[in-house]
Amino acid sequence: MELIIKNLDKKYGNGVHALNNVSLTIETGMFGLLGPNGAGKSSLMRTLATLQYADSGSITLGDVLPKKQNKKKKIFILLLLISNLAWSQNNKIQGVIKDSETFQPIPYVSIYSEIELKNNSTGSISNENGEFTIIINNKSKIVFSHINYEPFSIESDGNLKEILLKPKKYILDEIVISNEKPKDYLKKIINLSKNKIDKNTLLKGYCREIVKVNNEYTKYSDALVDYYVKKDNGKSNLVLGQHRALKSNNLNNEDDKSIGNDNSPINVQDYVKNAYNFETIEKLIKSKDYEFERKIKKEANGDGYEYIGIIPNEESDEMLNKGYVIIDPKSKSILEFKIYTSENHLKNAKTINLLIAKAKRTKILVWSKFKIINSQYILTYYKKQVGMYIKMGKKVDHNFDFSSDLFVFEFKNNVEIPDNGYSKKTLFEAGNSFTDNFWTKYNVFPLSENEEKFINSIQQK
Repeated sequence: MELIIKNLDKKYGNGVHALNNVSLTIETGMFGLLGPNGAGKSSLMRTLATLQYADSGSITLGDVLPKKQNKKKKIFILLLLISNLAWSQNNKIQGVIKDSETFQPIPYVSIYSEIELKNNSTGSISNENGEFTIIINNKSKIVFSHINYEPFSIESDGNLKEILLKPKKYILDEIVISNEKPKDYLKKIINLSKNKIDKNTLLKGYCREIVKVNNEYTKYSDALVDYYVKKDNGKSNLVLGQHRALKSNNLNNEDDKSIGNDNSPINVQDYVKNAYNFETIEKLIKSKDYEFERKIKKEANGDGYEYIGIIPNEESDEMLNKGYVIIDPKSKSILEFKIYTSENHLKNAKTINLLIAKAKRTKILVWSKFKIINSQYILTYYKKQVGMYIKMGKKVDHNFDFSSDLFVFEFKNNVEIPDNGYSKKTLFEAGNSFTDNFWTKYNVFPLSENEEKFINSIQQK
């Protein structure tokens, strides 16, 4: 069966000319559709499958000339096309990761291909529901890694659905007795970790920001991002790639609309800097309201890690945090830290009077993960979440939840740092500029069911 494309042209409403007089004849057989980002691959496939229509030109598959088809005919044509074209996204593998004993989902598992790791790819990461997506070029061994689970690897045939990880069994889980206080030891580890940023490095990633009002999604923005990290200090310049911004119609007054941009407690320019400078931990070290407990966890094979628990003063009337730091005992590097509001101190949240509003911080979460890849100390994941109660004027009396995720999927060394970059505080302010569904590529973690429902509701309006 022959596929004939003649003078196909497609221009989107945002001005992007995705298909420009495309003509092509494909005989029966197996073919690949390759091209750089923004070349028009997705636009061509969607047009061939009659999921969208070209502005001009024609498509013929055998004796079928696709026009406005009903749903069954669309599916039929799409199946015929897939059987004749090997599309680059056929190598996308999806599944869910669960605990082998409880069968509960495991969030934030590191997933990578051994081949891609050698090429400075960090792999992928599962979302909060244990769901993951990873794109591989060929059949490859895929590794699943989590600090509290035994590593698991499998030769992928493209049909992974459910991965069960076995919890690690520790033969040693004890408090370290030392003349060096845990707080002082942590200070030393932080300095050693900072000194590992010894090259100007480009971190290529996917970033998203979400705003909820009274537990309902109101804003969702995401982008491909390039963070150019300066050696020695971890400061970075941000260059924005493709990006989109979605907003609920529930934001119906100017006060609501303004919150989440200039007033946002998160700043996209600072994500990488805040991860690498460990400022969140250092603030707790300086405070007298925290104790630190150093432990070592060791498996039967000798592998293990050091763990420093951050313990708030239970008698304090301040809103305190708690958390932990995980340290690789061989390289003396911080592999992960998580700081979040102590449940016992939520009652201590205090309202402060601002110039035109009243505000109260109700929670905070800062979470960073690092990996040593090819002897390089690389940030792989950063998350920040801030809860705020804000009262402003007569119409704003809400609980806001601001959250951001940065997932790094690739890095490059010894790069030149650009002089200028993205200067705004949030991704949402950048608006929409994209040529394909970038959020489905680059090993990006899948959306949760509620996130997907919100996005679909906005796109359909």
